[in-house]
Amino acid sequence: MTVIKRAPHEFKIACLEDIKRLFPSDYNPFYAGFGNRDTDELSYSKIGIPKGKIFIINPKGEVAIND
Repeated sequence: MTVIKRAPHEFKIACLEDIKRLFPSDYNPFYAGFGNRDTDELSYSKIGIPKGKIFIINPKGEVAIND
């Protein structure tokens, strides 16, 4: 039996960490992150994107920055 866990942010974090490992350890290739869910903010924070460079777009198309 296969159990499917509905945690897309965990998959996103793993993918972004894989990309980050392609670069020198003292370099973060990610400048900013854009998403539409709170879990996107969590994912981007986890890989080292500063809070002020994480942008969440709501259903109305408005962009929020969490400083």
